[in-house]
Amino acid sequence: MVRIAPWTLRFWVRVGFRLRAATEDDGELLMLVETTASVVGCSGCGTRARSKGRRRTRVRDLPVGGRPTVLVWCMGVWRCPEAACDVGSWSETSPLIRPRAVLSERARQEAARRVGEDGVSVAAVARGLGVGWSTVMDAVREFGEPLVEEQLGSLAGVRSLGMDEHRWRSRPDRWATGFVDLESGRLLEVVQGRSGAAARGFLASETADVRAGVGVVALDPWRGYLTPARELLPEATVTVDRFHMVRLANQVVTEVRQRTQQDVMGHRGRTGDPLYCLPGRVCGPAGWPTG
Repeated sequence: MVRIAPWTLRFWVRVGFRLRAATEDDGELLMLVETTASVVGCSGCGTRARSKGRRRTRVRDLPVGGRPTVLVWCMGVWRCPEAACDVGSWSETSPLIRPRAVLSERARQEAARRVGEDGVSVAAVARGLGVGWSTVMDAVREFGEPLVEEQLGSLAGVRSLGMDEHRWRSRPDRWATGFVDLESGRLLEVVQGRSGAAARGFLASETADVRAGVGVVALDPWRGYLTPARELLPEATVTVDRFHMVRLANQVVTEVRQRTQQDVMGHRGRTGDPLYCLPGRVCGPAGWPTG
């Protein structure tokens, strides 16, 4: 006997479906469902429609008991008995399952939530649902982009601002400049280009009162970002972000060690050389200097 979580049954019963059968096939749960509607009116003339039987369509739902779940929906097909009606025949629809959909609506929403809120990779969510990467990514874009747009584009309430470049791998214009609230970790905006003009455009779009609330700005040690930061955030303390600071320190230590190796040993580092055995970094696993 196939066991199905009671909340799954309650959900589909509550929205007008009933379970006809359930079985397992190759590690997946298959649930045969149909709607409970027995009387349907024609949308054109209002006449009571006649049934033409049912046809099956498959759509994936949320996993049940850790198993990928497939809904086999016995979709009702109806026809209008009025010869003069232009509607003819039609298949029933449900707001919970889009036409020709791969995932149910609640599965699409949950997939987007797991990627956006829980930080689970798109590939991992796709494996759990038994679908392809692009199917989950389409759901993430649809449900996630409106939420991102609501949060982007304002320095209001930001006291510590981070500013750094980002390089896209698959776009013609590969460089972008990102702005982040360092206290909350919230992404504020991403503008195209890696230039002082890109940084200046975003900062200048805010009022002077809003910019005055920024007390610290951490950025890439590049003058293209430094100039607009000092001009438009004159009250803020400008610092180098931790990543670049540690990277520059590691670079200096490496150069000194390589130069000393050549001066003392006369060749590049080899196994067993005293300098070769020294740690090559000035930071620990957490990213903080060790001394």
